[in-house]
Amino acid sequence: MTKTSVANLVGPQPLGYPAPTAGGTAHITMSMPFVKSAARNFSSLSASGAPGRLGSRHSSGSLLEGPGGYGSRISMSNFQGVSSAPRPFAQQNSADMIRADDKETMKGLNCRLDKYLSRVRTLEESNRQLEDKIKEELLKKGAEGGRDWSVYDEPLAKLRAQIRDMTMENATLLLQIDNARLAADDFKVKLEAELALRQGVEQDIAGLRKIIGDTNATRVQLENQIDATQEELAYLKKNHEEDLADIRSQINSANVSVEMNSPKGQDMNEIISKIRDQYEKAAQKNRDDTDAWYQSKFDKLTAEVSENTEALQEEKNELSSLRREKQSCEVELQALHNMNHTLEDTLADTQNRYAQQMGQDNQNLQLLEAQLGDLRSRAESQGAEYQALLNLKSKLEEEIATYHQLLEGGHQGSQGDRVEFSLDQALQAAPPPQTHKKVIIINQEVVDGEVVSEQETEVPTPNGEAEEEEEEEEEGTQSPPEQEVTSD
Repeated sequence: MTKTSVANLVGPQPLGYPAPTAGGTAHITMSMPFVKSAARNFSSLSASGAPGRLGSRHSSGSLLEGPGGYGSRISMSNFQGVSSAPRPFAQQNSADMIRADDKETMKGLNCRLDKYLSRVRTLEESNRQLEDKIKEELLKKGAEGGRDWSVYDEPLAKLRAQIRDMTMENATLLLQIDNARLAADDFKVKLEAELALRQGVEQDIAGLRKIIGDTNATRVQLENQIDATQEELAYLKKNHEEDLADIRSQINSANVSVEMNSPKGQDMNEIISKIRDQYEKAAQKNRDDTDAWYQSKFDKLTAEVSENTEALQEEKNELSSLRREKQSCEVELQALHNMNHTLEDTLADTQNRYAQQMGQDNQNLQLLEAQLGDLRSRAESQGAEYQALLNLKSKLEEEIATYHQLLEGGHQGSQGDRVEFSLDQALQAAPPPQTHKKVIIINQEVVDGEVVSEQETEVPTPNGEAEEEEEEEEEGTQSPPEQEVTSD
């Protein structure tokens, strides 16, 4: 007895794998569109011949297809040759029944081959439609090999240059505004300093006017004293002249003649002249003493006034220098404050701008990651679908080859061949179930140690990305397609 078993076909199949046609062979080129489709479920049924009957039975396969090739289910029947049950010797030698069964088998195989070819054509048409849809989607999304964006490079470069120029111009205007603001602040400080200096000068002028008024009052007082002294001197002169006149009148009125024989005495006129000289000298001395006293007093007051004026001028100069130093320090301090505020504002604007740019870049990165995950998911789903179709095609080819072997060698021996297809082998060709994971990315914008804004973005992770290493390990352990024939 000869037993033929077909190993499970799991390894990748090359494109353009040959498939049987009505003329013998047909070449089918299958592409890998990036679309999702439901998993194909393959089932295998075995039927054994009735005991005591020489021949073979087969159950025809049913093929159900949804719209667009989605949700397809292909039910494959397992060809069962001659049963392994003991058969009578008479039935094994009946060639007529074998020929009749061979005709029926050929008819069934032809019917199944027609259905298979129609199914292949339908799948090719579906693949072409899916490829057209994928190309349209790629053109819409601007994927690689799709829409050419090079025509927009020059306008975008011009716009970027304009944006850069406008940014530089804006920065220049902001710098000019800051400089004008600083200059205005400096002028304000200078104005305040000049106003303060003016107030100080006005106060100094008021003090000098007060001093001038006091000096004028002192001068008037001294002039009054001088006038009083001059009046007193004139009064004394007048009294002296009156006294002299009285004495002269008395002398003139006295007509006494005394004749004495005495020596000649002093002359009265001489005596009077001497007395007059003495009085004049005394008056001149008093006048000189008074003038000297008043002059000394006036010089003393003048010296005191000059000393006070010099001391006041020195104090004023020192006060003015201190005020100028204070004003310069205030101007410098105000300029430093303004520069500090300007630098703080510039730093805050720069941090905000970079934070916004970083958030926008993160959003773009998340969007690109989501698109990449979607493309990977589609590629893996389509790869699984393509692998399922290759497995189906390989199993059909193996089944047809087995049919041909049975038809060619069925009349030569009394024992037939038996091909077994298990349900596990058919189910292994189906793609693994897809699992979906979610990745949540939290973006936080931190300024000066404080969280300003927080944004959560959910990025779907495709199945193939999470289990890529496991699938590679499984493919490494699986054996390539082979056909094992054992003879008993």
